[in-house]
Amino acid sequence: MATFINPFVDRGFKIIFGSKDGKVLLIDLLNDLFEGEHVITDLSYMNVEMPACCTDSRTAVFDLKCKDKDGHFFIVEVQNAAQSYFYERSLYYLCRMICDQDKPGEEWKFSLCPVYGIFFLNFKSGRADKVRTDIVLADRSTGRQASNLIRQIYLEMPFFDKEEAECKNGLDYWLYTLKNMEKLETLPFKGQKALFRRLEELAKIVNLNKKERMEYDECLKIYRDNKNTWDYAIENGFREGQEKGYKEGIEKGIKEGIEKGMKKGVEKGRNAALRETAAKLKAQGMDMTTIMTCTGLDADTIAAL
Repeated sequence: MATFINPFVDRGFKIIFGSKDGKVLLIDLLNDLFEGEHVITDLSYMNVEMPACCTDSRTAVFDLKCKDKDGHFFIVEVQNAAQSYFYERSLYYLCRMICDQDKPGEEWKFSLCPVYGIFFLNFKSGRADKVRTDIVLADRSTGRQASNLIRQIYLEMPFFDKEEAECKNGLDYWLYTLKNMEKLETLPFKGQKALFRRLEELAKIVNLNKKERMEYDECLKIYRDNKNTWDYAIENGFREGQEKGYKEGIEKGIKEGIEKGMKKGVEKGRNAALRETAAKLKAQGMDMTTIMTCTGLDADTIAAL
């Protein structure tokens, strides 16, 4: 059995970074991420749910949403499976947070506060071949940043391949620890980062209370089921793609096979498993927000189960 929780499981991520005891850890992580640019001294957690702005719009639920003392907003999310429009969806939600700062009256002069989206991707997005992709509003000809109001930072964990001895700075320590946490028996870098002693205590499975353990175990099951479904879809899609590729061309066949396998395996299996799990959690009396967090299903879907 693992010693530490998996931080890429939604509930595990919130146990580490979304609690009162974990706030100092989130501040440290963000400061390492923005080293030399912005210093955060305190954070206040906000409601992770952003209601729909109209009847036919979407409700957004984030992993973590917070604001620092300077009024800067931060959305911090973990994403475990590739989605066709994940970059676009994240930009849409950041823009929603910009628009939510609107105030009625002629005296308001568009005094907007920056909104940062930090997204830990537990997969290769296909849009980059590096760990960190940092998107800002910039002048196309000079590359100079034109505004700091919106910023998207994507951290693709599969590209982080440093060994423990190769980690040289705070962000390296964080990325190595988060990526390998579930396999470790003790956390490294406690000599370089005293805060990692607190991280070690928060992340130990034996230190979870009964409610946290139940929620974490349920989310872990969903995480593993989804990963198995995803791996199967890729493997099956690749196999079907090969068969088709010999007839119509390897490259075209593999692409179509992967798409067919993903649609067949991921959509059907994942949706059914999530609905079944949500129904069980609902029957156990778990609150709506936690069920939404664990399954990713919206409130209307859960209410209909």
